Amino acid sequence: MLTCKAAVFVGAGRPLEVREFPVPDVVPGAALVEMRLAAVCGTDVHAWHDPAAPHPVIFGHENVGVIAGLGHGIEADVLDQPLKEGDRIIFRSTPCGRCDHCAIGVRCRNNENYGFMPADRPPYLRGGFGQYLYLDANPWILRVPDGMTTERALLSVIGCHTVMHGVERIGGLSVGDTVVVQGAGPIGLGALTVARISGASRVVVIGAPRARLDLAREMGADETIDLGECPEPAARVQRVLDLTGGRGAEMVIECSGGDTAVQEGIEMARMGGKYLVVGQFTDYGPKAINPSLITRKSLLLSGVYGSTARHIIRSVEAMHRVVTAPVEKLITHQYPLERVNEAFHAHETLEAMVAVILPNG
Repeated sequence: MLTCKAAVFVGAGRPLEVREFPVPDVVPGAALVEMRLAAVCGTDVHAWHDPAAPHPVIFGHENVGVIAGLGHGIEADVLDQPLKEGDRIIFRSTPCGRCDHCAIGVRCRNNENYGFMPADRPPYLRGGFGQYLYLDANPWILRVPDGMTTERALLSVIGCHTVMHGVERIGGLSVGDTVVVQGAGPIGLGALTVARISGASRVVVIGAPRARLDLAREMGADETIDLGECPEPAARVQRVLDLTGGRGAEMVIECSGGDTAVQEGIEMARMGGKYLVVGQFTDYGPKAINPSLITRKSLLLSGVYGSTARHIIRSVEAMHRVVTAPVEKLITHQYPLERVNEAFHAHETLEAMVAVILPNG
């Protein structure tokens, strides 16, 4: 029997364990993926610390792989492009198409996501931190365009697709807008990319450490605000007001998860502006905001959770044909599967911008 290795989350605070699993036979309508790149996401690190997080689980939900086996009946991807073994692909769980969430065009209520499914029963291989990943029958598959780097394909499903969804929900950007991005991590620089290709004339990125802000500059930020040099919320707000002639920004995109970020962002937005919340994913309790500012400034607010299939398609196309910045540089650290715990450490300490696992590297 063919076997492979995968890194398994076995409980909060415990090192991930590399274990051996059988490689399942591919049934009709299913597919087997040989993994190429899998990114360590903040969601994985949060789960790693969460005593309530289910386990065992093979993490890895930001993935690019190669088709190693196609079950009978799988001939094309979601854009009707022919598929064959050896093609590079991006994939996700298929929405059910029947629930109330699918009916209104938001994240499906019923489908499970690869990277979060239990690894205690066959087919086991349900996350990207393994040499192979098994896709259930009727998979959602998008072939990576020829000529696109595997790294750029991976970055199209890190931040950009979610921010695209959020910008759409809040009514979009207008050409010439000033955008402030709170947070200089992978989602924040995804927001920078989306703002640039959407027509923003000026983008300000707030974050730390300095190495991330240097990358932000290289990716197209006009100005950066260093949390180390500007540690007080009031000073950061004033800096944004100074940069915008006292008016504030047309759109502020929160990508940091910081305790004071929402109140700061509301203060940074101009009269009639928009405030998009992307980064407040983990519930650490109440955070103080002054809601009267929302009223007095006639602000439009929206949150976003993940993306839909069309945003992944748009993000890949944008990365392939529109984005000219050297986004591959955002992948700062690469690790073989056996060093997965080092990758988590590099992410948590902010040493890495994007840390990726090379399961077969």
